[in-house]
Amino acid sequence: MAERLPQLDPDRREVALMSRAIKACMLATAASRGLDATICAAAFPSLAEMEERVRALRYSRIWKAAATLVPAGCWIEHDCDDVVVCGPDGEARGTHDIFPIALCLAAMRARVIAHEPRAPHQDLPQEQFNV
Repeated sequence: MAERLPQLDPDRREVALMSRAIKACMLATAASRGLDATICAAAFPSLAEMEERVRALRYSRIWKAAATLVPAGCWIEHDCDDVVVCGPDGEARGTHDIFPIALCLAAMRARVIAHEPRAPHQDLPQEQFNV
């Protein structure tokens, strides 16, 4: 499914997998099953370690599938440019031309923030904005 990461403590490994998936989403020009597998491996690290094939939801193509990535207790807002996942630990934004991918970005960032609000989530890849 996804390439193996070196042995890291579980918290660092989860952030590394999320960072990899976020970068993949930012670089994506279209929805794809490969991107879905990368997102699935980040959201469910134990599945990435399985030797068997695991079928991922179509996170990059279907809004409802991407919405399953939103952490419990959070909600989704969006406007013309961004998708925002809001929750008790703050908000996480995602911007992409493909709205389900924008939601994946926001949801994965929110997962990292919810997991460890003081973690180096600021180091997660962010979109570059032209002001």
